[in-house]
Amino acid sequence: MKKYYHIYILISFGILVWFGLQSFVKPQKSYSEQENRYLEQYPSWSMEDFMEGEFQDKLETAMSDQFLGREKWMSFSTSVEKLAGYREIADVYIGKDGYYFAKKTQDMTDQKQYNKNLHYVEYLGTQMTGKTSLLLVPSPASVLPEKLPELASYYDADGMYQTAKTIVKSAVVIDTRKALKKAKKKEQVYYKTDHHWTLWGAYTAYRSFCQSVQIQAKSYSYFAPKKVTEEFYGTMYSKVLDKKAAPDTIYAAQNLPEVTTESDGQKGQGVYDVPKLKQKDKYAYFFGGNFGKVRIKTGNGNKKLLVVKDSYANSFVPFLLEDYDEIVMIDLRYYRDSVKELLQEEVFDEALVLYEMSNFAEESSLYRLVY
Repeated sequence: MKKYYHIYILISFGILVWFGLQSFVKPQKSYSEQENRYLEQYPSWSMEDFMEGEFQDKLETAMSDQFLGREKWMSFSTSVEKLAGYREIADVYIGKDGYYFAKKTQDMTDQKQYNKNLHYVEYLGTQMTGKTSLLLVPSPASVLPEKLPELASYYDADGMYQTAKTIVKSAVVIDTRKALKKAKKKEQVYYKTDHHWTLWGAYTAYRSFCQSVQIQAKSYSYFAPKKVTEEFYGTMYSKVLDKKAAPDTIYAAQNLPEVTTESDGQKGQGVYDVPKLKQKDKYAYFFGGNFGKVRIKTGNGNKKLLVVKDSYANSFVPFLLEDYDEIVMIDLRYYRDSVKELLQEEVFDEALVLYEMSNFAEESSLYRLVY
């Protein structure tokens, strides 16, 4: 028996060595479309990096990223872990009815950074002559707790919203949880394989925003939602590569006014970038993805809106095109100019800060609102 065990160990070791060597020999991959991220490359030798341990860290990460058949191994590993009863894989909760949720517990939340970011929004509100709104999109599991696996812990959303209302006085804090929980009874409000909200979820938030700023909201049918793809595998799928995951369907609002867009100083693709539907990250169909600054001119009315945002705004903003003459979207992760100077150069009638709650709590670039 020991003889066969030793043979098994030798064969297993040999297979790992062979795969490891092949990973060094084969051309390196720079990007994993399935995982939707750039891969670590093998580092160049440096005595200084070696002595500081940086070379070893980069080499270990690169070996993992460049390992031969990495994506298939990840998929196989997920299948084995699910079979073993695990419902938390790679910081993703394997939920019920095909839902996948990013693990966001209270101890993973940077409360200090969250409070700082709220103060930055408070400052923005004091600089605006018009109304400022803060729309913190609830994380999917906050609206769909019944889809979480048994005993899955999550951050204290109630406490986070209460803190926002306590700190931010110069802006209206819009809490869409109640509206989204009601809306989910009719249609899906979040994608199952992705962290974003669906068009129905974005529309639900649009109605809450309209009520807050006293705009007459249009009906969902007015926008003639159109199915643009049935093959969307989102960010949560990319983390686990579960071969049993069913793809999501993306809908997009139609019956929109003609607009011109400018993305980071270049002529934009318009509201929708159709070629993006051919790639893995199909959510980039909305505005072509994320840019530092996107300027949208509609020619409707005479109001101008500033939107400080993360990617959740990309499917939300099209609903507002008939209500504003111009909308400027700023993503502080990529915007490098001074927001303070922008506010001095341009007059905005209103401002909207729109982030998913956990993204907002982790975002380290909101300090740019005061410079």
